[in-house]
Amino acid sequence: MKKRKIIILIFIITIMFSGCNKIEKKQETIKDTKKQTQKTEIKEPEYVDNNATPISFYNRQGTKLIKLTEISKKLNIEEVIGTYHPYPSTEDEIILNKSFAESFYDEWQKYNPNNNIKIGFNIKFKLANEDISYNILDPSHTFDKWEYLMNYLYDDYANRNKDFYSHLEENEYNDSTLFTTLKIQSSYQCADIISPIQVTVFTYDSEDDFENNEYRGNSKSTFTINIEK
Repeated sequence: MKKRKIIILIFIITIMFSGCNKIEKKQETIKDTKKQTQKTEIKEPEYVDNNATPISFYNRQGTKLIKLTEISKKLNIEEVIGTYHPYPSTEDEIILNKSFAESFYDEWQKYNPNNNIKIGFNIKFKLANEDISYNILDPSHTFDKWEYLMNYLYDDYANRNKDFYSHLEENEYNDSTLFTTLKIQSSYQCADIISPIQVTVFTYDSEDDFENNEYRGNSKSTFTINIEK
């Protein structure tokens, strides 16, 4: 009788031990699955910029383009600060052998034959209680912070056979538009700007080139407008 009780007791302990092992293994499996899921969720694809387009701002002086790095200007209400030309180069000086529009287009096609890369701008300056930074990616963005600076975009290539043409309107913008000129004019609250104005030109091909609305690619160039008092 005692022997039988011992056998039953051993049997019960074995079952209990086996059950505990199964529960522990199940819990470990659940933990491992959670860890793998967390790793998968945290890991994000790395940003890689394959855009090697050179770009800089230039002033046109006859048949020459002079690269811009820094200028000084007094801000007077509704007065043009300057007209600046992005051009696919980093050279300090460029001699044009044909019209600016044709030269721009020929050079642009070397880097962008499929017309999948766009030109954009960023403008930064400081007010007494705010740091301003905004991108201009199409004509609708030129109205951002209009009370401080008025911005105008031009496509010289699309108008290369015209003696006179106006700035781009929103309904004229399309996939083949090339921003070849940016004109900046001071507005009625320009006196509130208390820092130099940083103007950046960049090239991009998708939203992935921006993080928190800031361009993060390598194809860019900046010049500074120092404000004279």
